[in-house]
Amino acid sequence: MEQENLFTASKWDILKLLAEQARSPIELARIANTSVANISQQLRLLEMAGLVSSKRVPNRDKGQPRVLYSLAGNYSYLIATTSDFVDKKLLQLSMYNKVILRIWFLDNPKQRYFLEKLFWNLEEHLPTIEELHVETTTENPLRILIVTNPQALHKAQTTFQPLTLASPAGETCQVFFDCITREDPKPEGTWYT
Repeated sequence: MEQENLFTASKWDILKLLAEQARSPIELARIANTSVANISQQLRLLEMAGLVSSKRVPNRDKGQPRVLYSLAGNYSYLIATTSDFVDKKLLQLSMYNKVILRIWFLDNPKQRYFLEKLFWNLEEHLPTIEELHVETTTENPLRILIVTNPQALHKAQTTFQPLTLASPAGETCQVFFDCITREDPKPEGTWYT
């Protein structure tokens, strides 16, 4: 099967629902307002492509799910069209790839370069960082929210001090950090994870 056929609207809707949580064909059909037979056919195609996996659950009650489907892994279907390079590919993603893709999906192109550079600057600290968020309403300065565990909070607060990033074109961007734990309320702002 051509990879493009895996990303039709109906299959795409199923993938988005499975990204939230594992679901049964019955539940998917109810949410998508379609038949169980249609959903089951779509799930079989997605499973053959390796995008979803199924797990049997021990339910013997009538009307209860016996199979749950979930995403099989972290994948991205990339399509590149530039003047000197045109290609498409289904790639399995590492945690680093996922973060970079989320940065690329930001609407503000000026934020993308500096966030990508910042992410690689933070690489050595990633084991102690549980979540990273960016405040999306401003492009300069950037406000970064770091969520860490309570034991690492003090070190994070002393490590992540304001800094200035520079681009090859000579543009600069100020970066400010807020460090909290999961139990702390998020500071005011529009945060992108």
